[in-house]
Amino acid sequence: MRRVIFDTNVYGFLAEEPDLTILEQQIVSDTALIVYGYPHIRKELRSIPKKSELSRRARMMLLILYDSITKGRVLDHSLEFENLAKEYHAAYKKRGGTYSWDTNIRIDFMLVACASVHNLDVVFSADKKTLISRPALEAYESVNSRENLKTPIFLGYECLIERLRNHSSL
Repeated sequence: MRRVIFDTNVYGFLAEEPDLTILEQQIVSDTALIVYGYPHIRKELRSIPKKSELSRRARMMLLILYDSITKGRVLDHSLEFENLAKEYHAAYKKRGGTYSWDTNIRIDFMLVACASVHNLDVVFSADKKTLISRPALEAYESVNSRENLKTPIFLGYECLIERLRNHSSL
C-alpha cells in the first residue's frame, strides 16, 4: 500500500482527462493507493475565481473530485509543518532557488513537510518549477536528513496516469 498526496495541480490535470470518471473510480477503489488531503490544497481549489458559470462549475467539480479521492483522509495543518517548510525554503535559497516565501512555494513546501512528518510514500506533482525543482528536492533531502525524517518520493503526473491506465504498481 502506498500512502500518497496530490499537489493541487494534479486535480486540475485529472479534471481535463476525457476518462476522468474512470480514473477517479480507479483511484478511489485502488486499495494499494491511499490518497490523503491537506487543507491548503483544498483551500487553493476553493480559491478558483467564480467569474463565470463555467469557472463556478469547474471549481465545484474540482472540490467534489478532491473530496471523492481523499474520502475524508485529511492531514491537519500544524505549526510544525510551517516551521519545517521555512527550513526547506532557507535550504532551497542556498541551493539557488529563486522563489520567495510569499509565493505559492510556501504551500508547496508545507505540503512536503506534511508528507514528510506523516511518513507518506509519494507526492505527486506536475510542478517542475517549484515543488519538484532540483533546488527544492535537494533542500527536502538536506533538511529531512538533519531532522531524521523520511523524504517522500516525488513523481510526476504522468507517472500517476500511466499507473492508472496500465493498472501497474508504483
